[in-house]
Amino acid sequence: AEEMALSDAQGAASMAASAAMAAVAGAVDPVAAANAYSYAKMAADASEMADAATTSADAMGHQMAAETARDKAMEAAGKRGLASTGLANKITNQADIDNAELEGKTGSDIPKPVSNATRVGTELATTAGEDNARNGTGNINSNQGGEAGATVTYNAAGPRFAVTLGTDPILRGEEPTSLMTSGEKPSGGWPGAELVRTDTGTPGKTYVLAFSDIEAPTQAYTDPTPGVNTALTLPASPATSILTGDVPGDGSSFTGTYNADSTDNNPPVSGKFVCPSGVQCSISVNADGVIRAIQGYEFHAKAAGMTMTDGDYLAWGVWLTIPDDVTADAAAGAFGSGIQVFSVKAALKGTATYNGDASGLYAAGGMVDYFDADVSLMANFGGNVGADSGDATNDSEGDDLLGSVEGTVSNIRAGGMAIDGSLTLKKANILDSTDAGAESGGFNATVSGTLAGRAMSGNWGGQFYGPSSATGKAAETQYPTTAAGTFAAEAPGHTNDPVRILGAFGAWKAD
Repeated sequence: AEEMALSDAQGAASMAASAAMAAVAGAVDPVAAANAYSYAKMAADASEMADAATTSADAMGHQMAAETARDKAMEAAGKRGLASTGLANKITNQADIDNAELEGKTGSDIPKPVSNATRVGTELATTAGEDNARNGTGNINSNQGGEAGATVTYNAAGPRFAVTLGTDPILRGEEPTSLMTSGEKPSGGWPGAELVRTDTGTPGKTYVLAFSDIEAPTQAYTDPTPGVNTALTLPASPATSILTGDVPGDGSSFTGTYNADSTDNNPPVSGKFVCPSGVQCSISVNADGVIRAIQGYEFHAKAAGMTMTDGDYLAWGVWLTIPDDVTADAAAGAFGSGIQVFSVKAALKGTATYNGDASGLYAAGGMVDYFDADVSLMANFGGNVGADSGDATNDSEGDDLLGSVEGTVSNIRAGGMAIDGSLTLKKANILDSTDAGAESGGFNATVSGTLAGRAMSGNWGGQFYGPSSATGKAAETQYPTTAAGTFAAEAPGHTNDPVRILGAFGAWKAD
């Protein structure tokens, strides 16, 4: 009986931990997920302690702790943490309803709830895509005609967003909210933030949900100056010198760590193994990284203070303005940008896939929810009729087409629930600089698909980003590294219960 009671308590604790983690996965927004996760971790710890218990009484105590943490995780997962969706769903006449009930009124004498959700939802399907992700400086036309500008810096606390809408900045607010998408970025989810501005001209609030793939600063290395060598030269017979890093077989330079004498208890130093120009270099190491032989290489220790900021990041998101006057219209928009616009060249041929994340706002059933989703793009460079041919008859605006791009937005999760269906980002021509502005590589087209059983229609657009320095033959195979853009769609003809979505995305080229 004791063994059975012990096993039952351990099993119940394990089930509670699993349920707590499931609550995290179904949280209504990223803030709720983060709050729920803190309790899910408690439930997991309690389950581990129950597994380690040797008596049923001890295991039951940990079981109760796991179940309590599970209940708190489920509660936290259902409590909205984003101020934007909280205000978007606020019942604006709640005081009138409460007063009517206090006065004993019933039935039709009690005012019906009036929520911000209707006026917010209406704005989510306004045209997106036409010029929303064309400008590499970070100033992107939002779909309401205002300028949404986003830049990102990286400090000790992680990414910090600076967003302007029109000429006014959107601040992080008194309690900055850090976000994270569920994550198709190569290194995991895309970090983000909810920013807020209190509007005074027309009293109200403006919110921005912004995300980026910016990376932390890295140390910079420079090749030695001819005739001036301040770097450490490796000894000829470094029997106790240990190297970590991938040693190239062709004698080229590479990064790694170097411990000049592994017996002196000094920590290894990060740096770069440099092969000077015109020198024949080689290194051989054993399985433990001990250098057995070396020729030509110099070691350049990482220089303090020499850092390089990420010069090829994306920033994208959506914004929402909700006036205090409930009779005034709300406003919403989406934006997407990158630091380095990729200038698509006519010589580029072939196909490339880009996978990433999308997020934004979703309205259905009288509610507005945060959503995130997966996005996938397929680019066919040089694949259009008339691409790089100079034949202006293939495009009404007289452009030379550089290929096409199409894609999908799938696995849409809104308000903690999976939304049936997906969006098709229909085939868009990659346009040259005649149409796209200072750089070529912009694209825009229409959206179709089905969400929650409704046929959707709308618009989307974007821009390719990344270094584009290749010339000559190399330009035929140098693809953009990333893409960013926006999309919006609605189910027309369902005014009583519309389905609307407004989002932005960032995507990386698949290997």
